[in-house]
Amino acid sequence: MAASFAAAFAVQTPAFADEDYDLDCAVILCLAGGFPVGCADAWDYMIDRITHIPSKPPFGFCAMSDGSQYTDYSTPYKRLNGDDERGWYCPDGLMLHHEISRDDNGRRRVEAFCYKSVSYRWKGYGEDRRKVPVYSNRQAATPLDLEMQITIAPGTADEYRSSVFRINTKTGFRVEVRTNEGDLYFDGAGQD
Repeated sequence: MAASFAAAFAVQTPAFADEDYDLDCAVILCLAGGFPVGCADAWDYMIDRITHIPSKPPFGFCAMSDGSQYTDYSTPYKRLNGDDERGWYCPDGLMLHHEISRDDNGRRRVEAFCYKSVSYRWKGYGEDRRKVPVYSNRQAATPLDLEMQITIAPGTADEYRSSVFRINTKTGFRVEVRTNEGDLYFDGAGQD
């Protein structure tokens, strides 16, 4: 089933230029393929759904040729926030500094930035003397607020599992994360 679904994706992507296609099915196909060229409408539709108040799943009813609903998939997804290191992106070659602390008034503070390397220098005198980090090539980390993946024909010999995608739903920036585990594990919240 997954092989035929993937084959349909390869053939159907250019057909998405037509006016009469099912956007819910297009999201399934495009998500499985990493949203290649020709999937802008499906991307916009998915982002509209997941950023809707209240939030909706990435896609809804996908009708097969016989009119029945296509259900042979699993799409775990999770909203990310600044407290989670996965909610930040640094370009290749840079590391992420992620720290949650409290300011003098007790308010939570999340600090996230990218850097190339770190060295230490001494600061202060006497009992106040301490080592402080000095970060080279420091730059802002890109926030990400959604993590998702799709598996076609889960638990079968034809199973196809996409990469994990981390997305900034406000800007459209997305990162494809290839994991060794190849699966997302959630507590069930947000899972189809």
